[in-house]
Formats: sequence, C-alpha cells, structure tokens
Amino acid sequence: MLLPGKYVSEKTEHYLDSYRIVMEVKETEKSYIFTLIDFQSRYSAGHIELLFSKSKRFLLRKNKGGHAMRVWDNKSFTFYPYQAGIPYLFEKID
Repeated sequence: MLLPGKYVSEKTEHYLDSYRIVMEVKETEKSYIFTLIDFQSRYSAGHIELLFSKSKRFLLRKNKGGHAMRVWDNKSFTFYPYQAGIPYLFEKID
C-alpha cells in the first residue's frame, strides 16, 4: 500500500523533452486519487496533461482498465496513462 503524500516524476536530460510532475496521492481500498500540484513540461508528458485537462483531480479505480499502474514499494510507483507513450516513475518526496 502506498503511503499518502506528494510524489514527483521528473526528467531533466534535455530541455525539449524534460518534465516535472508533482502529485498528491491517496490510496483507498478500491482506487487511487491523484491531485495535480505542479506540472512543468515543454513537449513531454502529454498523457499526464490529458488526464488533468478538466480537473486537478483524477480517480483511478483499481479494477478498471485503460491505465496501468505498478506499485514497487510503499514510496514509489510507475504510472502508464492510457498505456501509451512513456511510463512515469513517481517517488515520494515528503
């Protein structure tokens, strides 16, 4: 089970495809609740931007398809929105 709190995913090698995504994550028995805190991207992370286009909050139900998520330990996870593009590794920051 993921610890609740802020998680970051970032890539900084090249300015054209760099990004920084900070989300507040809360896990319940049936879902994950993501609240977007900070999103910085020039051309990357389009699938994350699409998830939060209408609201700063996104609910991912554990029993529904469409997105892939793998929890590695209680402080990190990989999120693969729409199972397209690139997966994002998030690590706890607080």
